Amino acid sequence: MGDEESMAEQIDKELFGIAKQMFNPEDKNPYNLNGRELKNLLDLVDNLDAFTGNEGLWVASWIEYLGDKDLAALIQNWPEDFKQIVIARYNRLKDYQPGK
Repeated sequence: MGDEESMAEQIDKELFGIAKQMFNPEDKNPYNLNGRELKNLLDLVDNLDAFTGNEGLWVASWIEYLGDKDLAALIQNWPEDFKQIVIARYNRLKDYQPGK
């Protein structure tokens, strides 16, 4: 196997692991948004319109708690853009969801 194939497999493995944590978090508390419980990345994406735009740092903390430190770091650096950052990460991870 070539180095490129090995690297691609490693990236796929890492993304699958992150997707598992983000789409099916085990033993993690939900994010409470105006009485709604957001349990995973899909719930977050489905409810982005309910955020006023000032919750970026809170969302980053919850995402880090779920296990995606890279996504949390991006949001911490650009909290005002957290909605776009979350959508981009969702689009990257959705094909790696367990069961897909």
